[in-house]
Parts: sequence; structure tokens; C-alpha cells
Amino acid sequence: MKNFKNIYTNGCSFTAGHTLEEKDTWPELLSKKLNLQKINNSINGQSFDSIFTNTIAHLSNLDSNDTLVVIGNTWPTRYSIPFQNLNVNITPSDIWSDYTKTDFSDKLHTTRLVSPYDMNLDWEIQKQYLYDNGDSTKLKKGLDKVCMSFVNFYKNLIKYDNDWENNQKLYNYAKLLALKSFLEVNKFNYRIVDFVVPKEKSEVFDVDKLYNDDNYIYFGKEWKGKYVEGHPTAEGCINISEVLYDSFNR
Repeated sequence: MKNFKNIYTNGCSFTAGHTLEEKDTWPELLSKKLNLQKINNSINGQSFDSIFTNTIAHLSNLDSNDTLVVIGNTWPTRYSIPFQNLNVNITPSDIWSDYTKTDFSDKLHTTRLVSPYDMNLDWEIQKQYLYDNGDSTKLKKGLDKVCMSFVNFYKNLIKYDNDWENNQKLYNYAKLLALKSFLEVNKFNYRIVDFVVPKEKSEVFDVDKLYNDDNYIYFGKEWKGKYVEGHPTAEGCINISEVLYDSFNR
């Protein structure tokens, strides 16, 4: 580990540490254990489509000789909408929420926005992307129209595609394999952590190919029963950081 400078992490709220103080999140704990600078692009509700795009864009500007990588998998039913210089992430719960009644304006004030162009997109930087001289009206209307079109698409997909759930899983798995290939071709020392995929046979892919990969770490049902209260607890994050630390130092 002495030759490494950074640890790059990306994922959804299970990686970002929803409800926890930053000091208690596992990316923060792991970076301190390894004595590396943390670059954490995780956000609540992020789709794997967004994780895939942003990770490739960000790591293309980082050196595999000095950057470790940990990617958290997420639910395959989430989507990402590229808009301007951003990815707007949408989960199924958004589709059935009050957003469908009016618009997606509140989306601009959540942590669901990330950018493949910027690894540290905080709200002050978001405003630079979203506002034109302090006026967001034009962009707001455009984003609302795009998001509402997506809502209609998703509803019709679920209504008319009898195999939509398996299709989503297959799409997610293909992106996961493609990201693994990118990391390996570019010689990144990486791990993928999974709190999502059930450890059982799938109709669309052989999950054993994932579980038999030393770079793939699965936190399954027993782990969730002990360490998850909606999201990983502070104690759970300690455990994750210890498992990853041992994995990188094996």
C-alpha cells in the first residue's frame, strides 16, 4: 500500500453512508486505515448506470499505479438521465411519489446529482452547472420535461414488458462486467462490494462467476441482519472497512 496515494470509491447510499456522520462511513474509515486520500463520488439513490459512467470518466484522469478503487453495487431498477453536465439519478420510489404530480424541481436540491466531469460535485459547484446568472427557470423547465417523459417511459415499460425485471438485472450485470473489464485492462487494484445481488441462482446470469472472483466481496443476508438498519450502521461500516483492509493487504 505504500506506493498508493488515493482511494476512489463510488456507489449509492450504502457507500455514501446515509444517516451517518462522514467520520463513521466506511470509505472514510478505510481511507484512514490505509492512510490514503479519499475520493468519494457516492451519493444517495445513485444508479449503477451513473456509477459506471462516472467511474470510467473519473478514473481516466487518475493513475492506476497510485489509486485503489472500491465500487459499491446498487439496485438494477434505478436509472440515470444525462442532462447538461450532470447525471440525474432516479429510483422507482421517485416514480410513484409526488414528483409525478407536478415536476422534478426538488430533484435539484437533493444529493441525487453527480457529474462525470467533476469528482467533487458539491452544491456550490452544482449551482455553477444549473444556474445562469442565478436564474434556473429555463433549465428547471427543461429538466422537468425530460424527467416527466422518463416517468411515462418507465410506467409503460412496467405495464407492457412482462420481462422488465430480468431485463433490468441483465442490463446491470452487463454494466458490472464491463466496469470490471475497464478496471482490469487499466490495471487498477480494485474491489466491488455488493449488498444487493441475492446469493442465489439467477434466470439471466450465473452469479457464481461473481462470488468466485477474489475482487468481489458480498455482504449477504446474515451480515445485513446484524449490521443494517435501513442502511449500514456505524458498526457495520467498521466491519466493511476491516474486510476491505484485509482484502487489500492479503
